[in-house]
Amino acid sequence: MSINQPSSSSSSTPFGQGQHSSVTLNGTSSSSGAVNTPLTPITSESGFEYPAIWSFPPFFTLQPNPSTLSHQLELWRALILRWARHERVFKVNTDSGEAGGVFENKRIKREAAPDPPKQDNKYLIYWKKPDEWGDLIYTWVTDNGLNSSIMTFYEITDGDLSHTTEFYELPPPILRKALESLVKRGKAQLLEGKGEVGEGVRFL
Repeated sequence: MSINQPSSSSSSTPFGQGQHSSVTLNGTSSSSGAVNTPLTPITSESGFEYPAIWSFPPFFTLQPNPSTLSHQLELWRALILRWARHERVFKVNTDSGEAGGVFENKRIKREAAPDPPKQDNKYLIYWKKPDEWGDLIYTWVTDNGLNSSIMTFYEITDGDLSHTTEFYELPPPILRKALESLVKRGKAQLLEGKGEVGEGVRFL
């Protein structure tokens, strides 16, 4: 997924320095010329607060100035991770045309454009590092007296004991990386699945 490319005549646009910074968009008035329209944070129905910059149309257009572009992409990275954590989003698929959420602002009719054809448009979102997921899982294992037990990947992310945890419905690729981080620290051993039994892990 990419932000819309600017036209050849586009110029760089400065962005606010923080998530809640006030952004000003120049408008026109029939009587006095330029006016200022302050943009403010927007709170979604789920309680997520989008920063003011998200309602600034140029935020959805890649800026030609390298320094501005770098800052713009960092703002997007931080926003996506914060949004994904709040909404518990682990993956997005731009092929479906339903990415929505942080990637589309219907109020200003702007959205992040799909990547060019032949690129993978399915993305995993790591709003925690693999070792952080691993620590969270191992703490859960210890708290529930599951040390020395063998569990399938499904039991960890979709079992009865995990439905109230942050890692509930964690995608298998992210789970595997989390468990591999535990293996490296001598806290787990991965087990190959056989037949209808999925992959598993023994916690040490």
